[in-house]
Amino acid sequence: MALDVIFTNGRIRTQDEDRPMAHSLGIHHGRVVSLDDDLPASAFDRVVDLGGAPVLPGFNDAHCHVSFVGEALVQVDLRPEVAPTRAHLLAAVGERAASVSVGEWVVGAGYDQNCFDDGAHPTAAELDAVAPDHPVWLWHNSRHMGVANTAAFAAAGLPERTGFRVPEGGGVPLDAEGRALGLLQETAKALVTDAIPAKTTEQVADQIAAACDQLLAHGITSATEPGIGAPAHIGQCVTDLAAFQLAREQGRLGVRMTVMPYLTTLHPVDPTGRTVAQELPTEGRPFGLDLGMHTGLGDDRLRIGPVKVLSDGSLIGRSAFMCADYALDAEQGASNRGLLQFAPEYLRTRLIAAHRDGWQLAVHAIGDGAVDLVLDIIAEAQERHPRPDPRHRIEHLGVASDEQIDRCVALGVVPVSQGRFVRELGDGVARALGPARTPLAYRMRSLLEAGIKAPASTDAPVVDDRPLLNIHDMVNRRTSSGAEFGPEERITVEQAVRAYTVHSAWAVHREQDIGTLAPGMLADFVVLSEDLHEVNPQHIEDVQVIATVVGGDLVHGSLD
Repeated sequence: MALDVIFTNGRIRTQDEDRPMAHSLGIHHGRVVSLDDDLPASAFDRVVDLGGAPVLPGFNDAHCHVSFVGEALVQVDLRPEVAPTRAHLLAAVGERAASVSVGEWVVGAGYDQNCFDDGAHPTAAELDAVAPDHPVWLWHNSRHMGVANTAAFAAAGLPERTGFRVPEGGGVPLDAEGRALGLLQETAKALVTDAIPAKTTEQVADQIAAACDQLLAHGITSATEPGIGAPAHIGQCVTDLAAFQLAREQGRLGVRMTVMPYLTTLHPVDPTGRTVAQELPTEGRPFGLDLGMHTGLGDDRLRIGPVKVLSDGSLIGRSAFMCADYALDAEQGASNRGLLQFAPEYLRTRLIAAHRDGWQLAVHAIGDGAVDLVLDIIAEAQERHPRPDPRHRIEHLGVASDEQIDRCVALGVVPVSQGRFVRELGDGVARALGPARTPLAYRMRSLLEAGIKAPASTDAPVVDDRPLLNIHDMVNRRTSSGAEFGPEERITVEQAVRAYTVHSAWAVHREQDIGTLAPGMLADFVVLSEDLHEVNPQHIEDVQVIATVVGGDLVHGSLD
């Protein structure tokens, strides 16, 4: 019987330390079966000539909101490159409002107030002026906050933008008359977002499928969705997992997905089968999803990964929980160290229970104050309930000292950073932190030099999902204004590619399946227009994805 396909005449960087380069790649039943001349071309049913093109393992985004990437494709695009000023933003909102039925929600995403001349967020009054007959909700590019107009507040039962209780871990700036200005920060987003019509499983599946098409075009063959099932926090709807399953059943889940249930979806599970009423986990009762599911369930196309939770906010929104006041606030005579999304005891109790019952933890912690809290919880969890190689994660590790990096090493914690943040968010982050603390932001070289297998990710749609842009920024570390941002944290192309392949697989216990092109591994790879290792580092962003292959099948581009 002939084997499936062999790709020949390529410059294949396998990321396998034993055989780092190859010219041919034999594939059968979706997995690599040979390199170079291990098997002759005559053993295969098809032969594909790569024409000397450079090949890498498929990129694996370790922290990418895939469903939100799909959602952003149908929302009003308010990213700075599209809406660089407040006037552009308001015009875009007004244009969308004029094109839909009266009363229909207008939802936009991607604005960054740091790019406006006055550095201020849009207000409800400004949105009322351009969309008086529509509820409007605009997601900040951090997705940690957003702005609503008066009609949106009214849809949430707050027609005067008053009479609400600010939830713990949230913020609602008020005008001189005590009315909400429009900005809702962190957990306070739910005051309005809970009123946006809920998505169906089918709608979320459509978003996922659309996002997969875009990610495959950019060379992404695997990704981790950080948070599903909790619409008030991160997820799209309570049936998020069913939406991923539906997309797969329909043949539209083109990207291999690891999904992280949000912490609030976990609950006490009574082993007797009786209904459990109490909310708090206890020592004698499992804490997890129904049927006792936990990290690792699934297969090579869709699997359950870590449990995700936000501990704090964002740097550009100055809501990440810090050990000291933000420099920008201090300059203005104000005191602000950001905030925690949940009370420390809430996080401690539930994260320790999740660790005890087999979950890998993935905790969003951007500020150094939040990082300390999370590391303390992980240390206590492992001390009380030792587990071999739990590989717990800190998502972002936005600001971290050398001592905190050393603690990550000692605890086996995997920090998941985003190089693209430097380009798209770096100027705002530098203003928020000030020159003394900016060198501690979004470190990468320090993590690698400490021996950490740090993965690569984008947090898309917070920033652009394209891996080649991300690699460019990990190597060059310049902001959108051209300013250097922590140049001592630059890494090499070799290190950036390894982060996007080997290390991203490691971050979700998938190193036996993806990340390298070696016999037995899944046959996922990307064909590029130029070899990243040979181009001028300043031109990495100009390299193009020619083709993307998943399981030996061409899913994007052409190899003619």
